[in-house]
Amino acid sequence: MEITIDQAIDVGYATLWRIKKDALAMTFGTGHYELFNMWFGDKAERNSGDMIKDYITLKDTGNGKHISLWEEDTHNTVNTDKEIRVDWSHYTTNLSYNRVELGMNMSDEVRVYNYLKGKMDNMYRELAEDIQSSLVLSPTSASDKKNPHGLASWLSLGTDGSAGAWNAYSGIYNDGSATTYSVGGIASTSASLARWASYYADHEGSLGDALLTKLFRATTQTKFIVPIVPKAGKIDESTGFGNFRYYTNLNVVANLETLLRKSDDQIGSDLGKYAGVIVYKGIPMMYLEELDAAASADTALRGTDPIYGVNHDWFKLTVLKDNDFVIGKPTPRDNQHNVLKVHCDVSYAVHCTNRQRAGFLISQQ
Repeated sequence: MEITIDQAIDVGYATLWRIKKDALAMTFGTGHYELFNMWFGDKAERNSGDMIKDYITLKDTGNGKHISLWEEDTHNTVNTDKEIRVDWSHYTTNLSYNRVELGMNMSDEVRVYNYLKGKMDNMYRELAEDIQSSLVLSPTSASDKKNPHGLASWLSLGTDGSAGAWNAYSGIYNDGSATTYSVGGIASTSASLARWASYYADHEGSLGDALLTKLFRATTQTKFIVPIVPKAGKIDESTGFGNFRYYTNLNVVANLETLLRKSDDQIGSDLGKYAGVIVYKGIPMMYLEELDAAASADTALRGTDPIYGVNHDWFKLTVLKDNDFVIGKPTPRDNQHNVLKVHCDVSYAVHCTNRQRAGFLISQQ
């Protein structure tokens, strides 16, 4: 019995919806897409609205103090809230399948499933690669409504990073000219709203023992690792380490690997290997090939040989709940009467409510 174009549409639509979650889970389970996994996995939030809005307090009222028993309280009442504003980013992709090829497999439901699942798996693989490439960048300009505010927006280059400090006041547009902008719509300088700055350190191209010192200072000052002290023989298992990640490029990973080989266990437990992954103080150092790029635009954006320390507890990735990896109904493609296309759309935004605790950037300016 022949399969009509209408039947091919119905079969494709029903099967693709059936395997949608399995195909997306395949992408989440692949280590190559670690940043995508962390943000679009279980921690992703669903929301609505024309943009993402959040609020933060960056000033103190000065009402708290030690007083004598009969001294009056201090009553300063000011509006200290700042509004964080981030636009949605929209991503669209599609897959195509052929009515004739589908008909070749119609005698076996498993073959039909595998045929369409292979199409969807490949679509999600490309989707994860495209989105992850954007998650380490920033918009190209104030009018750029396509690209998300990624790591380079919230953890940016600082003004003086020789020792490491909270001096990364502004984000940098991904335009190659190091043009700065107010992250989340909040202007920050050393004299105004300095608490909105993120932590930056310059490793000055030294990727050996000196880098470990910079990492120690950065992780300690940003409270990147919260110490858990055992009490009365009981160990608190809620360490939160699962939400911490280091992201860096191949050159940094290769240098740390060399340092490990030469260390002969003299470094102790700070730097080690677990299942082939370098860890620092128990936190994985994840390689992202998107950070290998050394073009002038990338250097202006994040410096050379960057290391991002990311506390995912302070980052929020929000998906527009009405555009949450939506799979459309198959439609004929162009004038090809045997080829059907299926669109997939997602809208999302990355934002942070505490840049001082969100992590840090270490690189060479």
